[in-house]
Amino acid sequence: MLQSIGSELSLSNSLPQGLFSVSWDLDGTFADTSVDLARALNQTRAEKGMGELPIPDVARHVGKGAKWLVQNCLDPGLDPDEIEATVQRFLAYYLVGCSQMTKAYPGVIEYSRALRAAGIKQALATNKPRRFTERILSDLGWNSLFDSVHCGDDGRAKPDPEMLNHCIQSLGSRAEQHLHLGDTPTDAAAANAAGCLFLGVRWGMDGGEGLMAEGVEPLFASLAELAAHMETL
Repeated sequence: MLQSIGSELSLSNSLPQGLFSVSWDLDGTFADTSVDLARALNQTRAEKGMGELPIPDVARHVGKGAKWLVQNCLDPGLDPDEIEATVQRFLAYYLVGCSQMTKAYPGVIEYSRALRAAGIKQALATNKPRRFTERILSDLGWNSLFDSVHCGDDGRAKPDPEMLNHCIQSLGSRAEQHLHLGDTPTDAAAANAAGCLFLGVRWGMDGGEGLMAEGVEPLFASLAELAAHMETL
């Protein structure tokens, strides 16, 4: 259990045999970024004379890129030129405040540090562009938690396995020694294509609805549940 993870020994005894490395998705898995994303989106809507959307209505569209978010939270009928201009306005708003209200989910920082103490290498594997990812990691003091950081604009984004393949290689690991943690079918598909273990979380943006719809299991509602499951592998 997470509560028992207070030392290298106790965590080491609860990890799957042969586990060498772990990668975390960012939005909806490691951190709740929904407030900052919704604020930037609603600032963009305000420019067009549109009212605010509640945070959950924005959050459920997170994970498929800025264009998808803009199209689904503003107007799916925007012409291509207007879509691109609107996406750039949204990204400008988001860059200014992308770390203001973003926070790690309960227990995530502690578990990440316990993994490190147990000798587990860790990477961040996010489809978020690097300029936003680096701003968040720097502003919130999270850089030291990861041995490598891989972003959506570095190459082919998830669900393509390229990102996780690069994670695994950068950590000196192998697919069969690697675990990816994520909250969307995109994460599950990338892990499956890369040949590594995947565990899905339900504390993210859509409460695990996307993963459940795809029949992905097991899924975990809390870090404590996930840590307890790790003891059984």
